Amino acid sequence: MAFYYAIALLGMLAVFSSGGNALDDNMLKTTVYIQQLPYQNQRGVAEGTAVISWYIKDGPGASANTIGHAEGLVILTDIARSSWLITTDLVFDGGSLAGSSLQVMGQHESSGQWSIMGGTGQFTMARGVIEYKTIQEDSSSRTFEVCIYAYYTPMNGWKAGLALGDTGSKP
Repeated sequence: MAFYYAIALLGMLAVFSSGGNALDDNMLKTTVYIQQLPYQNQRGVAEGTAVISWYIKDGPGASANTIGHAEGLVILTDIARSSWLITTDLVFDGGSLAGSSLQVMGQHESSGQWSIMGGTGQFTMARGVIEYKTIQEDSSSRTFEVCIYAYYTPMNGWKAGLALGDTGSKP
């Protein structure tokens, strides 16, 4: 019986004493639009591989502002389904997200999900998911609606270059 009490106590300690968990993090929930222009903002580098710099827009229409770029690679992984692997940084140059980026990877089809595996700027230590779908497609362009759901830990008060355990205070 004492064994069960010990397990219960350890479980409660783990739940109530953990610091730096997801409950302490900030959440980003926003929608942006990625515009792919195959003859302008991507370049084939090998059979089935392209370097991309797709536009990130703040809206779906022609008058939307460019607020960044999806910079990375797409690699053909399934010819029959026209499925691609995407590994990219969503780099934000304008708007409220300027100066930050999200590192993203996943299968790229007409709709689906990508994993958020990291971030910079205000999105340090980001993790989450992106749900995307094609909302416009013709012979010269394709537009994706990109819904971002991410948790991140801002670097408020962190000092660059400190050794592990160093608080940065003067002796």
